[in-house]
Amino acid sequence: MTQQILFIIVILIGAFYARKYGRKAKSDIEKFQKCKANKEEYDKKLDYLNRNVFFGLENQNSGFDSESIKYFLEDDFKIILDRIEDLNLGVNGIEPWFDEEFYDVIVVEDWGNNPFDPNWYKKVFENLKEEKKNLLYAASYVVPLNLL
Repeated sequence: MTQQILFIIVILIGAFYARKYGRKAKSDIEKFQKCKANKEEYDKKLDYLNRNVFFGLENQNSGFDSESIKYFLEDDFKIILDRIEDLNLGVNGIEPWFDEEFYDVIVVEDWGNNPFDPNWYKKVFENLKEEKKNLLYAASYVVPLNLL
């Protein structure tokens, strides 16, 4: 009788752990698949930007930041903003750097919340140019999924 009770307890404990860790495993798999999908989407967006926005321009990132982040001189960044506007893409934020050091970050929420409105990012760019600091410019871009 004692052995049967112990056996039932072991079975119940096993079932509890199987259920608990089975759910965790399922959750981990779902997170992995979501990350994989996000990575694939990110790669498609980066490819789109390389082909349609950054072409013919020189990335100034010499290794001071992640290699996936592209930095451009003032003249090239103006071309990028013009292309962004022409392609109806958006800008979530602009990050200027000075002497390969972080300088500032300006985000769309500070200027009206519409990343597709060229007035906000062009005005920010003009304000930064007036500082005459020889900045490098990076940005986070919005590429609608239907363009990928």
